[in-house]
Amino acid sequence: MDIPETDNIHFQYAFKAGYRLALEGKTPASMPSVIRRDLEMRDYFQRGWEQAQQDVSQGLSYNAQTCWKCRFIWGAVMILGGAATAYSIIYSYEKEQTELAQHYQKKIDAANTQNTPQASSNLSILSNQERKDLLANLAEEAQRLKPLPPLTPVVKSSIKINRAVFTSNINNQQPIDVLAETIPKYIRTLTFFTDVNTEKLETLYHRWRFNNQYLKTVPFKINNKQSKIWSTIKMSSAWQGRWDVEILNNKQKIIYRKKFIYGVQK
Repeated sequence: MDIPETDNIHFQYAFKAGYRLALEGKTPASMPSVIRRDLEMRDYFQRGWEQAQQDVSQGLSYNAQTCWKCRFIWGAVMILGGAATAYSIIYSYEKEQTELAQHYQKKIDAANTQNTPQASSNLSILSNQERKDLLANLAEEAQRLKPLPPLTPVVKSSIKINRAVFTSNINNQQPIDVLAETIPKYIRTLTFFTDVNTEKLETLYHRWRFNNQYLKTVPFKINNKQSKIWSTIKMSSAWQGRWDVEILNNKQKIIYRKKFIYGVQK
């Protein structure tokens, strides 16, 4: 297993978790929730899962015959690394929960002083367990992702979009290829290339939307009336389905939208 060159223990943990679950025959859907909540950790998990698949196909899995001393040393390193990573994650999670609980406790205390005596009396009769449950529910609600509204209409604009294509790379300010609307999941780096004409100098944006979330927004300061701009995103096979990439004007109104399907449509 080739561990990626990163000093971030969370990314290392996600990579090892993906590698281990792949060796156990599990799918990316088995991803732990602590990894699922972080976009970059999900990417490292997917990379580990895919590397394990490659190692197995090339006969380089853990079942290969190796020196028992090397196995013992490597196992000890894995156990120590996993324990350190788990401790760091647990510590960060507990610290985050404590801060959230304190934040909402302050809100509840402020509400107690501002509400009527009857409302204050009702809150004061809560037991310690009921108060803890209330704080836990508030913290969970704060962490839950709010889905985006449906796609908003595209507004009319004097900005002219001469060309807008998806490509796997850029060379000499030109796309090296033009990808169809359905993009296979072996494409790991995707670029949205646009050629635009503007009547004045202004700022435009590329915004990537997937699964009711904005994953990336890239600003561009247009210095010429005709400009070629592009933005790039690293893809993962866990992100299969419909994507929408939007062009926004300097007021962040949508003036153009282009969709694509990554892998198999869900």
